[in-house]
Amino acid sequence: MLPFSQLLKKRSGASSHEKILAAIDLGTNSFHIVIVRIRVDGTLEPITKEKESVRLGSGSGDYAVIQEDAIERGLSCLKRFKTLADSYQAEIRAVATSALREAENRDIFLDRAEKEVGLKIDVVSGNEEARLIYLGILQGLPVYDKRILMIDIGGGSTELLVGEKGEILFSTSLKLGAIRLTEKFLKKDPLGVVDLQKCRIHIESVLSAFLPQIEQWKPFQVVGSSGSITSVTSMILEGRGEKVDRLNGFEFTYDQFKEVRKSVLEADSVKKRLKIPGLDSKRADIIVGGILVLDEVLHRVKAPSVIVSDFALRDGIVYDTIESWYRHENTNLPALDNIRDKALRTVSNLYPQGKKHAEQVAKLTLQLFDDLKDLHGLGAQEREYLEAACHLHQVGLCISHHSYHKHSYYIIKNSEAMVGFSNSEIEIIALVSRYHRKGGPKGKHEEFKSLRFEDQTLVRKLSSLLRIGDGLDRSEKCLIDQVKTVRQGSKVILEMIHSKENDPHLEVWSVEEKKDLFEETFGLKLEFQAKSS
Repeated sequence: MLPFSQLLKKRSGASSHEKILAAIDLGTNSFHIVIVRIRVDGTLEPITKEKESVRLGSGSGDYAVIQEDAIERGLSCLKRFKTLADSYQAEIRAVATSALREAENRDIFLDRAEKEVGLKIDVVSGNEEARLIYLGILQGLPVYDKRILMIDIGGGSTELLVGEKGEILFSTSLKLGAIRLTEKFLKKDPLGVVDLQKCRIHIESVLSAFLPQIEQWKPFQVVGSSGSITSVTSMILEGRGEKVDRLNGFEFTYDQFKEVRKSVLEADSVKKRLKIPGLDSKRADIIVGGILVLDEVLHRVKAPSVIVSDFALRDGIVYDTIESWYRHENTNLPALDNIRDKALRTVSNLYPQGKKHAEQVAKLTLQLFDDLKDLHGLGAQEREYLEAACHLHQVGLCISHHSYHKHSYYIIKNSEAMVGFSNSEIEIIALVSRYHRKGGPKGKHEEFKSLRFEDQTLVRKLSSLLRIGDGLDRSEKCLIDQVKTVRQGSKVILEMIHSKENDPHLEVWSVEEKKDLFEETFGLKLEFQAKSS
């Protein structure tokens, strides 16, 4: 079977050629496009993404017919998306869901899209939509080995899926979308109590046939994706006065959800809902339907919390499309259980010149970490953070040598490619990378000061080790083969083992210059001995 690099070489005819793919998701409420570069090493680099509220399903409660104005909005959006994709010379795959799946006049839209825009659109079934969303989630959250209940509340339908290790254990698509419920039950403004009750009863009756089938797969972790879920998350965060850089991986409790549910249902008009902090104005008229569906599912399965996925259908389209390329070449797509490793490789690609040095630093720093585990008292999770920082600490050099450690922090903190890591984990990795040179952590640094005390301590410990590891390859010639540590009373002796023909005098000087944070953090003196093997 061909590795990914050879596969792309075969497809493109040149080893340096990289594929660019645009995935378009034609949802009932919004259209999305994501454009990615597929590198020859198998990593995906996000290029750009856009979203437009099209409301393809508006005006037709039973979705039998797509209204003319909705058709025009959809085609105008697709023209813009097509122009964007063409500007990157991207191969395009477009997938449509509930609204086009059910519309009697869908062929009119599909034919016009092909003739006027130049796009062939694949209309997928409900179960296929659920599968693609699951593939998307597996690219953004480290839940491959976990059994999850996926809930995706769209404009026209709600997809429920139980999955584990990429296998689908249960899947269904229900006609319980936020726009559909609004059009059928919740169009009055202000909303009436009777209409809310009718909507609740309808949701309960539709779900009643499927929730017992889902419950038999317990225990599972609930993962939510798409607009209704992310809107709930934004309202929770805004209500608590919290700011996060990304919603992906954020977890909210059922009790926190109930507070949002109370605020939304008490606001009986669009005007009142527009005043709810964190609620997108474009969702104020349809959020009630999404809230009621989520409430019924979480209540029935007794879910204590929900993990939020920013990755959904469009990301699943990307993976599924690439997988089809592999399938035709009789090879396999890289597994979905190593998304953190792929994320690190993607970000490190920004400064490929530093990869050899980064690998040497990681090797020696992790030897140091393992030797000193009785001293620092950290475990496998913290070791993973340190390894990530080792591979990314120099990535800021792609911007400038001046203050590159600060550039590294910024890139790690803000890169959309850092999928699979939570916000707090990314912050720790970014800070450890920042403090590998120059001054160490200080209370006046806002990012460091905002950490919990235990995380401040962790950053000090890990960055003190990374500083030593970086110094052990100061010449960037991989002169040190191995390090060993010996604890003697109030000091630690670090032996730097090297070949006889190598002279690591620059490394010895460098680690002497960078040992201050280690000594301050652990309260021990650090001495170095160079030994030839």
